[in-house]
Amino acid sequence: MGSMTVAEYHDMFEQLARYAPNEVREDADKQRLFMKGLYYELRLQLDRNTYPTFQALVNHAIVLDNMRKGQDKKRRMLAQGPGSNNRQHFSPQQGDQQRFQGPVSQWDRNQQPQRF
Repeated sequence: MGSMTVAEYHDMFEQLARYAPNEVREDADKQRLFMKGLYYELRLQLDRNTYPTFQALVNHAIVLDNMRKGQDKKRRMLAQGPGSNNRQHFSPQQGDQQRFQGPVSQWDRNQQPQRF
């Protein structure tokens, strides 16, 4: 399955199943072959249950995969520590610091305004 989501894997499985109709004739065969392509941790969770249909198995796999992704995201955020974020901060070099002096106008340059 690699880096695919379960939904993407399901779509690919359905496309490839068209080329092997004898292998996926029965719903149980389809479930067994689909499970073989899932990552190990998800397979362990899905093996605990029996599913009345192939689609029920797919739906449950998608839900569990989304839950895992949410947990992974939380784990990564907690690992960064409190108050940290992923945004890059701009910190100018000491010689590059400039103060904002407001807009430059003709009056600021000690010049007479241009007349049109």
